[in-house]
Amino acid sequence: MKETCSLEDAALVIGVGPNQVLQIIDNHPDIFSVVDTRANTPNISVSVSSLRAFKSLYKDAYSFIEIANRLGVSITRIQKVKSTPGTSLLERSFCFQQTCPKSGRPSIQRNFPKEDAEEFIEYCETRSIFQFMQPSVKVKAFTYATLKKEDLICASQAYRFKDAAQDGLNPQKYKSSDIAPGEYIGKLVFKVWGRRSIIQCFFVLENDEFIRLTAFRPHATPWRGYTPRNGKVDFSEASIEGTRYKITTGLTERGVVSFLSASVI
Repeated sequence: MKETCSLEDAALVIGVGPNQVLQIIDNHPDIFSVVDTRANTPNISVSVSSLRAFKSLYKDAYSFIEIANRLGVSITRIQKVKSTPGTSLLERSFCFQQTCPKSGRPSIQRNFPKEDAEEFIEYCETRSIFQFMQPSVKVKAFTYATLKKEDLICASQAYRFKDAAQDGLNPQKYKSSDIAPGEYIGKLVFKVWGRRSIIQCFFVLENDEFIRLTAFRPHATPWRGYTPRNGKVDFSEASIEGTRYKITTGLTERGVVSFLSASVI
């Protein structure tokens, strides 16, 4: 039995064109780890066992339509939030061409591995993401100021500044402008939504100092995550208050305090 096959044969097995096989190989390095895509196309060989692994991964694949139906929302809204904190839960996918049974015209369908799709669905349901994203609100104009205090706290356990003050959390005592660059051990006390896609994180350090650091959201959707510069910890997660972190701070070129990294202790 052959151990490898040509790029053309691999395309026939998967049901796509040879060029798309190259894209699939690049997008699935864990499966096609030994394929050299830099070689001339006629000389590229693909492992038969890798092809089997690829087909097995997408055996029970989900389409965008199926994910949307499970969550009860439109495909457009799914696409707005498919990039998630720290990683893309729907990162692996492949497109194949099929014929529409109604029109008879060719159409493209994007499929996602069942494991990735289920993880994405669980993520959305656990955080009630679509409950707070109103269909009429554009992503770039989305603002947490439009939500009620109860919804905000339910969504991420974060406050508005005035609510934190009224609830006796005393955010004014947490310093933010004179934090020296370095490493600290601190416990997250509470969080406050800020303007322009930020969350202010309020920590008490081992030496009993109170500091405030800002986590930013990347440019995609409101639910992509609010993280330090290294993008490792999402501070919009609910129920993380009381967690101890190793914190690294620095200064920007303008001398402004920068929240570089955080890791759970």
